[in-house]
Amino acid sequence: MESPGRLIADPARRRHARARAAQFVRGAWFARKVQRSDGRLKVGRGVRVSRPYPDTRVELGSGVRLHEDVRLFLDAPGALIAIGADTYLNRRTEIMAKRSVQIGSRCAVSWDVRILDTDYHALDGRPSVDPVRIGDHVWIGSGATVLKGVTIGDGAVVAAGSLVVNDVPAKTLVAGVPARVVRGDVEWD
Repeated sequence: MESPGRLIADPARRRHARARAAQFVRGAWFARKVQRSDGRLKVGRGVRVSRPYPDTRVELGSGVRLHEDVRLFLDAPGALIAIGADTYLNRRTEIMAKRSVQIGSRCAVSWDVRILDTDYHALDGRPSVDPVRIGDHVWIGSGATVLKGVTIGDGAVVAAGSLVVNDVPAKTLVAGVPARVVRGDVEWD
């Protein structure tokens, strides 16, 4: 019979257990920095929130996972970043909001993704800010960029490296620069 001390005797398993525990501890600490959190946050190392204005809001649903080096920028008074329950943002993802970026529940946002509701500069008198809304159960592939004013429907998939400048219908796969519909009626796990 093994002794209880040998249950996590394997150094690799012990490191993994410590890393998972540290993510939850960072999540509890991070929850104090946001306006609304339903708990169970997992936060990787190097996650940062830039809030130069006091009246900005970050709202995180239960089970949100922010992996290493995720950056949230709230760059204007009243800016909002809202992320739904059980959504994860993978490494080095950046969200920039001057008005509103809302991401639904159960979304998978891969690494190196950029989501912006602003151009940061006005061009030809056009507004430089327009909210972004990403529905529930959306998958955004690595290196994709979602620009201002875009709405992505529930269950949609954005292929890696895509530049999304127009709305994406629900359950649709888009790809390319600029992103175009590849096919409809997609399902993903």
